[in-house]
Amino acid sequence: MSDSRRPLRVLQVTARYLPDLGGTETHVHEVGRRLGRRDDLDLTVLTTDRTGRRPRVQRAEGFDVLRRQAWPRGSDYHLAPGLVNVIRRGGWDLVHLQGIHTAVPILGMLAARRAGIPYVVTFHTGGHSSGARTSMRSAQWKALSPLLRDARRLIGVSRFERDLFQGATGISPDRFTVIRNGGGLPTAPAEVRPIAGRIVSSGRLERYKGHHRVIEALAAARRRQPEAHLVILGAGPFEADLRALADRLGVGRSVTIRAVPPGDRDAMARELASATVVAALSDYEAHPVGVMEALALGVPVVGYDVAGTGDLVADGLVTGLAPETPAERVADALLAAARTRRTAAVDLPTWESCADELATVYRTVVDEVDQEEEEAKKAGKGERKRAGERPARVVHVITALTTGGAERQVQHLVERGSAESTVICLYGGGLVADDLVAAGHRVHVLGMAGWRRFAAPLRLARMLRRLRPDVVHTHLLAAQFWGLPAARLAGVPVIVSTEHSLMPMTMEGRPTTRRLRLLYYLLVQLAQHSVAVSAATARRMVSWGINPARMSVILNGTDIDAMAFSAGDRAAVRAELGVAQDVRLVGAVGRLAPVKRFDVLIDALAPLLSTGDTRLLVVGVGPQEGALRRRCAEHGISDAVHFLGARSDVARVLSALDVFVSPSRDETFGLAILEALANGLPTVYGECPGLEGLPKPLATAIKLPAELDGNAERAALAEAVDAVLDTGLRADHPPADLRAHCGVEGFVGAVEALYRSLSAGRRTTFGLATTPATTPAPAPTVPAPTVPPPAAQRPRSRALLEDS
Repeated sequence: MSDSRRPLRVLQVTARYLPDLGGTETHVHEVGRRLGRRDDLDLTVLTTDRTGRRPRVQRAEGFDVLRRQAWPRGSDYHLAPGLVNVIRRGGWDLVHLQGIHTAVPILGMLAARRAGIPYVVTFHTGGHSSGARTSMRSAQWKALSPLLRDARRLIGVSRFERDLFQGATGISPDRFTVIRNGGGLPTAPAEVRPIAGRIVSSGRLERYKGHHRVIEALAAARRRQPEAHLVILGAGPFEADLRALADRLGVGRSVTIRAVPPGDRDAMARELASATVVAALSDYEAHPVGVMEALALGVPVVGYDVAGTGDLVADGLVTGLAPETPAERVADALLAAARTRRTAAVDLPTWESCADELATVYRTVVDEVDQEEEEAKKAGKGERKRAGERPARVVHVITALTTGGAERQVQHLVERGSAESTVICLYGGGLVADDLVAAGHRVHVLGMAGWRRFAAPLRLARMLRRLRPDVVHTHLLAAQFWGLPAARLAGVPVIVSTEHSLMPMTMEGRPTTRRLRLLYYLLVQLAQHSVAVSAATARRMVSWGINPARMSVILNGTDIDAMAFSAGDRAAVRAELGVAQDVRLVGAVGRLAPVKRFDVLIDALAPLLSTGDTRLLVVGVGPQEGALRRRCAEHGISDAVHFLGARSDVARVLSALDVFVSPSRDETFGLAILEALANGLPTVYGECPGLEGLPKPLATAIKLPAELDGNAERAALAEAVDAVLDTGLRADHPPADLRAHCGVEGFVGAVEALYRSLSAGRRTTFGLATTPATTPAPAPTVPAPTVPPPAAQRPRSRALLEDS
C-alpha cells in the first residue's frame, strides 16, 4: 500500500523526447517540468534513443530522463527491450504510457502488468504519411484492447480521441477521461508585432501535416495580397519535397522553413506572435499543441475540421474547413482570418492545469489500488504481504557515488535488496549514481559546497521527513557527520552506520587525531547500530571506545558472477588499449592516494616494465595521479603504464590481466582484491582483512611478508609478480569458498536481517523478502570483538582524549 504522506514514484514512458520535436514530446516536457516541482510526486521519464549517441541518464527540469536503445534506427517502430527492466525493477507506484502508436506502449503495458504496477495511458494519436499504416489504425486499436482494459485510466487529449477509443475498444466510458494539452507560452516581447502577410504553419515536416496544402494556398493568396508569405516551423523528412513544391509554384522566395530549438518556448512565442494567421491543415491531430499555443496568444487559426482540431472548430475557436478544400478557398479563409481584429488571448487549458489534472489522476488511481488491496485483505482474499507488513523504506546517505568500495556496497543494497531504497549523495553523483538512475532507482544529489554545508542537517532532516524512511543507513565519515544528526532530527525509527574506511593511522585520508576520534565516537552514538566491514575494522572501532554490543561485522559483498572471467572481454579490452595478446599485463585498482602505495608498485615493477613484454594498468582517480605519472616518466616507463581513470567495467579490465597487485598495507576490507580473485586472477597483496575467516588459504592469493619494507619489500613484490607471470596461475573459475565467504547475496541478506532485528518491537513494522532457496543463505554477521584493549577499559571519554 502506498503512503499518502510520501511522494508517489511515477514513471512516464514515451517513445520520443527532446531533442526530438513533436506534440507528444512538447506535452511530456511541459507537464514534466511542472510535475517535477511538486513535493507529492517523484517523476522520471523513460524514453528511447534510436541514435545510440544520447546520454542514458539526463537531469531535466526537476526530473530524470532515462534513455534505452531502440531499433531499427531508420524507422519509427521504437523496439526497445531495455525499457522492460526499468519498468519492472524501478519500484514505481504508477506507470504512465504517453502515446499509443509504437512498440513502446505495448512493451510498457506488458511490463507494468507483469510487475503488478497500475498504469494509465494517454493516447496522443497522430497521423502518418503512410496510407497503409493509417488504414491499419482501427485494427491496431482493437488489438491493443486487452492491454488497454487493464489500464486504470485511459486519457484522451480531446473529446474526439476519447470517443474514438470508446468506439474502437468497447471499454466502459467511466474508464476514460479528457485532459487537453496546455496552450501556454511565454508572453512575446512588446516589440514583436504581426508582420503583414505572414502565415505560419507549424509541426513536423511530414506529408500528413499538410504544409504542402498551405504552400498551394499561398500561391493563390499572393495573387490577391502580394506581400503574403509563409513561415513553416518544423523539421523532418518532407522538407525537400516542400521546397521543390514552392519552387514549382513560383513562391520559393516567399516560403521560409526553419525549426525552433526544442524547449525554446520564448522563440516559439515570438514566431507565433509575428503571424497574422496560423494554418493547421493536417490530416489528423488528436489535439494540436501548436494550435493551442497560437490561440493562447490570440492569433487566429484556420484548420481542417477533423479529429481534435474539429473539437476546437466546434468550440468556435478555429475557422473550420472541410478536408481537401481547394487551394483558392483555403487562401480566401486565411486572408479573411488575417484581416480580423486580433482579440485578447482565449481562455484555454494551460500546462499548469494539465499537470494538475494528471497529478490528480495519479493520486486517485494509487488510492483506488490501495483501497482495493485493503478491502481484499479484510475479506481474507489477499496474500500480498504478511499482516501489518509492507516493504521497508531505506535511505542511504553517502558522500558521492563514484566507483569506490563503499559506493559499490550501496549499489548492491539498492539493486539486490527487497526494500524501497533511496540514495542521498551529499556532494555529487558519479558512475554508480548514473547506473542506479539508469535502472530507475532514486538518487538525490544535494551538491553541498561552501556555506551550504552548514545547512545540511536541516536540509537532510526536511528531506527525510518527506521521504519518511524506516531506516537511514549512513556510509563514510562525511555522511555520518551530516546524516546521523539529520536522521535524529527527522525522528527516523532505525539508524545504522557502516564504517568502511577506518585504518590504523588514517580515516579516509585524514590522520586519526584525538579530535577526530572524539568526534567519531560522539557521532556513532547517534546510530542504533554500527556495521564494520571486517573483523579488523571492528577491532579498531572497539579500540576507539565503540561499544561492541552495538556493533556487527558484515563483510562487504562481492558480486562473484559479475566479476567472472570472460575471454571475449579479455580480447576486447586488450584491443581497445592496443595491447597484444602475448603481452603480460599487471593491474591495480583503487583510489590514486598515498594509502594505496601505487608509488611502491611503480618503483618495484619498473625493471619488469622496461623490458617491453610487460605492461601495467591502473584503474582509478585521485590526487596522486600527476605524481604517479611523473614517477613513471623518471623510470622511463610511461609507455608501459596505462592510467585508465574511473571505470564502470572493472570486470572487463580484470579479464584482460594476467596478475593483480595491491601493495597497500592499510586496508579495511580489500574489495578490489576479492573482485580480482573472483575473476580467477592470481593476486599479490600487502593486506586484505576481507580474506580473514576463509576455511583455507586460496592458492591464487599471494600475501607479501608483513615484516619487509623499503628495497626488500619492492624486491619481494617484483619477484612475486614475475613468478606468477611465469607460472600462469589464472583460474578458470572463482575459488569455491569465495561465494559463501563474501558473496553479494549473503551481504544483502545479512544487512536486511539487521534492519529487521533493529525494527523488532517498534510501532512501525515492515517486511523484507527472504533469500530465495536457490541462492546461498545470508552470511551471519560476525560478532564484534568482546575483549576491548586497555584503552577502552578506562573511562571512555578520558581514553579517547589520551590516545592518539
